[in-house]
Amino acid sequence: MAVRGPAPGAGARPRLDLRFLQRFLQIQKVLFPSCSSQNALMFLTLLGVALLEQLVIYQVGLIPSQYYGVLGNKDLDGFKTLTFLAVVLIVLNAMLKSFDQFTCNLLYVSWRKDLTEHLHRLYFRGRVYYTLNVLRDDVDNPDQRISQDVERFCRQLSSMASQLIISPFTLGYYTYQCFQRFKHMQIRVNAEPAAFFSRYQHV
Repeated sequence: MAVRGPAPGAGARPRLDLRFLQRFLQIQKVLFPSCSSQNALMFLTLLGVALLEQLVIYQVGLIPSQYYGVLGNKDLDGFKTLTFLAVVLIVLNAMLKSFDQFTCNLLYVSWRKDLTEHLHRLYFRGRVYYTLNVLRDDVDNPDQRISQDVERFCRQLSSMASQLIISPFTLGYYTYQCFQRFKHMQIRVNAEPAAFFSRYQHV
């Protein structure tokens, strides 16, 4: 009869290392089996919604500064038009946020289904279920691990998905905007030397 015992490395704390990266990439292959898969299409839809949501948020941020000009000029028609635009943008933003959450929830359900089915296929391949339940002490109740750990992983990943995919685009856009404001500030600070240099060049 085989002696039960812990596997090598049992009890080791999880670490953010190469093994973690390899396992994470293997999971991504399960979640996104192909570029035309349902999960990939939903993820691209989420990307488009998140980008549109950021564009609307940016436009909403410009509304208060426009109110200064309208109120300063006592333009009633302009005030009504700007208020209507603000309401439309706020409603659109709310709808996009709701659709964002809806898509994330759909991704969560689909990811959980695919990953659970994949793990069950591995679990019942050969005598893996017997090995984990009888011969190994380092995995307690593997059935519960498959159900609960997959559920937590997929829920956390789906809740982070929109923030993760939009962050590089947001960072790049606002970095570019800050660079352009910086250039205008340089021109204002160095206006006099630039004017003298331009005049010297034409002499």
